[in-house]
Amino acid sequence: MNEQPPARPDDAAIREDPEAPPPDVEAIVAELQADVLRKRAAGAYPAGLLERLHAAFHPAEGLEPPEVSVLVESARPLRSTHAVVGPVIVFGKRVMRRLLAWYVAPIAKDQTRFNLAILRDVRALEQRVAALEAPPTPVPDDPERGSHPRAPR
Repeated sequence: MNEQPPARPDDAAIREDPEAPPPDVEAIVAELQADVLRKRAAGAYPAGLLERLHAAFHPAEGLEPPEVSVLVESARPLRSTHAVVGPVIVFGKRVMRRLLAWYVAPIAKDQTRFNLAILRDVRALEQRVAALEAPPTPVPDDPERGSHPRAPR
């Protein structure tokens, strides 16, 4: 017999009901946090997992801003630690760099363009989040328009 999964209301059906109260996000979060605390106390989560999660969501302080690593260069400083044959090694690396420049430089340029686009979007998202998290600014009453701020002139 071919069983169908239980019917689940889709998002469109939920949005169509204007009388439905909005979800209580704080209550949902509190319920989830209480569930996690119960499971943690019961030992449902391995200690190693909790340590990895803590490290992943709490990056080390003092990291460089992403702007520092946006630019990708196709050439790096050349040097060799070998005293005797060092100059020959550096010369060989320079020759190889010139031979491969036609291939590597456009890739580095494309990657830099991509990094800049992503960084621009991340900064725009940061501004939107900051605007959403900022306390609302009160609208001052305009004496020319009356006591209601949206009254016609």
